[in-house]
Amino acid sequence: MVLFLTLILISLSFSQTVISIDENISRNKEKSLAFALVGSAVLPGSGHYYLGEKSRANAFFWVDAALWISAGTMYFYGDNQLENARGHAVKYAGAAGAPKDLRFLNIVGEYRSRGGSLYQNSKPDNNEDYNQAMIRAGLDPELDYPYEYGYIWDWGSSNNPENTARMAEYNQMLRRHRIAKITFQASLGAMALNRILAVFDAARIYRQTASSLSHLQITPFATPWQSGFLVNYEF
Repeated sequence: MVLFLTLILISLSFSQTVISIDENISRNKEKSLAFALVGSAVLPGSGHYYLGEKSRANAFFWVDAALWISAGTMYFYGDNQLENARGHAVKYAGAAGAPKDLRFLNIVGEYRSRGGSLYQNSKPDNNEDYNQAMIRAGLDPELDYPYEYGYIWDWGSSNNPENTARMAEYNQMLRRHRIAKITFQASLGAMALNRILAVFDAARIYRQTASSLSHLQITPFATPWQSGFLVNYEF
């Protein structure tokens, strides 16, 4: 043991001591973790910017901006397709006064008429008539929607291919509306996920860069020209 200590003292007397300070682990120790987390939850990237991580902040900013654009575009596109479908039904199926109700408009796309030949003489079979379908199911035809103005439509006889084409075009509009609605909801979900990831990532960065504890590491080294100890002091 005495010999070992003697060797250390001799080595130190002929060595160079290097002290390396890693300031990165303590550069955010004066900053608020709560502020970084709340900022990340409200606007992903703002917490990273606060912690000095500008490149990561920009990544979260741009992802969030893209998701906002996607959500806004799909919302207005979907709403436009629903309104176009309603206008199409008014023009070609006589559905004047029809409400902008997706469930009702889906029914308009499933059946050629509300009441058969009573209104526009399309004379569809029973499978194409909403009222007849409800009666066969043992339900009141007016259970969900009254049999009156605003809830009556007639696409015309299936014997006319043009009527079938118009009905198919109407259903395509509703299909585009549903796809846009799903995409809009997916964008909202991705925005929420982006905020969760930003919060966790900001917390990780804070833990790595806000240390206030000191850590001393001594590493011996030797080369043909010099020997000694490398002292690394982290705080």
